[in-house]
Amino acid sequence: MDSEIGPWSAIAEITSAITDGRQTAGRIAQLALERAHQVQEKLNCFAQIDAAGLIDQARAVDARRKAGKALGPLAGVPVAIKDCTPVKGLGNRMGSCAFAEAVADHDAEIVTRFRQADAMILGKTTLSEFASSSFCDSPLHGITRNPWNPARTPGGSSGGSAVAVATGCAAIGQGTDMGGSVRIPASCTGLVGIKPAAGRLPLDDQPSFVDDIQHHGLLTRTTGDLALALPPLCGPIWSDPRTLIPALPDLGTQDGVRGLRIALTYDLGFFVIEDEVRARLDETATVLERAGATIERVKLGWDRSIADGWVRHWHVYLAAFFGADLDRIGTLADPRLAAVVAKGRAHDAVSLRQTDLLRKRQWDTLARLLAGFDILLSPTMTRPAVGVEEDDATYHALTADGRKRGLDMTSVFNWVPWCPALSVPAGLSQDGLPIGVHVTAPPQREDLALGVARAIECAWPHRWPGGWAPPGG
Repeated sequence: MDSEIGPWSAIAEITSAITDGRQTAGRIAQLALERAHQVQEKLNCFAQIDAAGLIDQARAVDARRKAGKALGPLAGVPVAIKDCTPVKGLGNRMGSCAFAEAVADHDAEIVTRFRQADAMILGKTTLSEFASSSFCDSPLHGITRNPWNPARTPGGSSGGSAVAVATGCAAIGQGTDMGGSVRIPASCTGLVGIKPAAGRLPLDDQPSFVDDIQHHGLLTRTTGDLALALPPLCGPIWSDPRTLIPALPDLGTQDGVRGLRIALTYDLGFFVIEDEVRARLDETATVLERAGATIERVKLGWDRSIADGWVRHWHVYLAAFFGADLDRIGTLADPRLAAVVAKGRAHDAVSLRQTDLLRKRQWDTLARLLAGFDILLSPTMTRPAVGVEEDDATYHALTADGRKRGLDMTSVFNWVPWCPALSVPAGLSQDGLPIGVHVTAPPQREDLALGVARAIECAWPHRWPGGWAPPGG
């Protein structure tokens, strides 16, 4: 047996070792459980570790291999599922005391597809209450901490999945992304995190199938892992008509970035970013230019009203779908979320509908840009991961000149949901914290986004957080 192959290994290494008989799914499961319990004790990233279920799944994979049956493309790969995505028989608590005893009676379609690919579900991961925050803490499960520095947040709301992947408990983290909830923790923990084009990953499990800011997304340690993890999960399903779109491009066809035209914006037109984030973006531009791309620094033409419009949309979404649950539990709810829901309830239908005017202006500007460029490059976050004691409200202030002193720069891209967007690591801060850059592609062009991310990754290959490197790593 190859004892060095574990949940921290590349997906291709795991599946190859299991298919060839150099490792068993049972051994992978054992290693994943051991590491998950170690990480949970220090960083609190799991809402539930499903030891019995994982062992049963591993036995089934090993039995099929022993019988000579073909295995799926993710055979034996441990996966962490966010605790707002149903997994039959496991809790689906959404970080809220309102659902502390909830147990899912079915698998979400994305979980079904993981199972069909022979991946193994390790457990459910923590999130902010109802996935509402760029941080990862909730009244139900407490604070989740960043493996690079436990005093910092791993980002949210899919922070638990990010920590599980960043520490080698799982090779794939599933998350949801309505304003950056996959890309934010990817940036904070040194991972690749993607919001695919709307319709790529089925959303049969979310409260609304017509609210188009919703996405499932994935977190992996490398672009190679992402290229293997995404395709088995894509494809149409009638319960989510958004999935009836052109097929996923071949993620292996974008060979390098030579000849690509890439537009670079530091601030999207209105954000205040820290100097070292700007420096990492400039270094990324140099990397891409040396690889043959043409970089042009552009003024995007967006303004603060677009970000404010998304916030209004988000507040109304939370009020509409979770306000009654918060009313039911009263003081057991996160007071920060209760305040947000109150704001959402204060908006009328006309003011919400008027945000369409902002979205139209936003898209018209981006469409003109993408007519002349292949990719838009920007920071993922305005700064590296901040302290766990902070909250989103800290970053809503205006500067004297009307700019946004924000935290994430991702949410506005959920208002152009047909454009895939991902965060890829681009080095470390002076304090040794990951910094991500954001790659936005034209509609349904995940291959372009991944190709650019690969080129960036060549300069900043994956690094493990201190103390969490795999055995022998």
